[in-house]
Amino acid sequence: MTLEDQVRDALDDLALRVPPRAGLADAVLREARRRRAKVRLATAGGTLVAVAAGTAFVVADPLGSGGPDLGTVGPAAGPEADGAPDEAPDQGPAGPATVTLDTGGLAEGARPDVPWYADGALHSGDTEVPFDGDFSGFRALSQVAGGFVVLFVESGIDNTDGNQLALISGDGQRTVLDEGAIYDVAVSGDGTLIAWGAHDWSTHGPGDGPGRTLLRVADARTGDIVYEREQTGADGSVGVAKGFLGDGRVVLDRATNAPGGILLWDPAAGTVTPWTDYGFTTSVAPSGDLAVLTPPNEAADTTPGVVDTVTGETLWTMPPDHFAGPQAFSPDGRHLALIAAPGLPSAEEFEEAARTAAEVEEQLDVPRSIVVLDARSGEPVLTVADTGPGNITWESDDSFVFDVWDEATADHSVVRCSLDGRCELAAPTGRIVWHETL
Repeated sequence: MTLEDQVRDALDDLALRVPPRAGLADAVLREARRRRAKVRLATAGGTLVAVAAGTAFVVADPLGSGGPDLGTVGPAAGPEADGAPDEAPDQGPAGPATVTLDTGGLAEGARPDVPWYADGALHSGDTEVPFDGDFSGFRALSQVAGGFVVLFVESGIDNTDGNQLALISGDGQRTVLDEGAIYDVAVSGDGTLIAWGAHDWSTHGPGDGPGRTLLRVADARTGDIVYEREQTGADGSVGVAKGFLGDGRVVLDRATNAPGGILLWDPAAGTVTPWTDYGFTTSVAPSGDLAVLTPPNEAADTTPGVVDTVTGETLWTMPPDHFAGPQAFSPDGRHLALIAAPGLPSAEEFEEAARTAAEVEEQLDVPRSIVVLDARSGEPVLTVADTGPGNITWESDDSFVFDVWDEATADHSVVRCSLDGRCELAAPTGRIVWHETL
């Protein structure tokens, strides 16, 4: 099976099998159906990852290991005639900034200091660990205390029951943690614990969910299982691990499209308890004190909210046409990076278009920008305008990387920006291989 075949199969699998979610996942998955006819794509946890010149770029950094210094990078809003100035100009009072990228004019910086995969190896900064196998794509890739944790889709499997979760040590040794219908993995803020749920669809519970789920927590340094719990019957669908709270409890979604709220698993106490009436977990801050939560699909208002997980208070709701990804929070939890896509059709509009075979391709081609906000107040900090970003991941408390698409030229770039608006290339601009008939 060629790489193109593997990527196509993975994308078909994810687009058709992953349950819809209100918000970004709906838009991304359905846009993938359009893009897959033109470009090679891989997927990771519901986000698009370009395969450029044989490289699948996948990012997630729960350790917040700290990105490269951007002190020598010029402002993104305009190139310097003779390089960077000797002394930074006085910026005046701090306030929200807006920059517009010209990727062709950006200097090339260090490679991403977050996990990524290329040419048979896992990378993070200067770290390189061999990783070979017959797989069609990643659902999750994170750096942990013992190396990397990888949730990937085995080739030739036509549904998500073929996932394998593995711990890859620094010398490339693979420890298989679990296999089967595993849809997500959570890593504790210090990178020492890994949580997940494996769903058994041989029986069905309420809401057409799985009738049994096995919850597990493993030591990220050894792969040893330290906690385990079985969910059955009415609770059989509970177990999509979304993140750790600061006190060690694990945030759990249900593996259905009609959830009965979000729950918390206390592995030490052996309990699973209801937490909030929100329907889905979009992102949990590495510190566990904040989360972006989305109401159930049937709610009158499906606007996601930023929630203080300690008090349960909804601090603010996201602006219209703004979407959060799974790595939206900075490592220190102070900032939230969103994609602003004004005019992007809603999940309901996509569903209606699919039912009526309506053409929505033109509606997908809307401007997209990155908007960084104060996580607790929602006040804007930075806008990187009209970048067409696909995936955003924080490298450090004050810098993030994201991929940029130019469909007119088929160019793909990976860019790093700091909160002061300075940007550079984190990977050379490459030409996507176009496929008109996939």
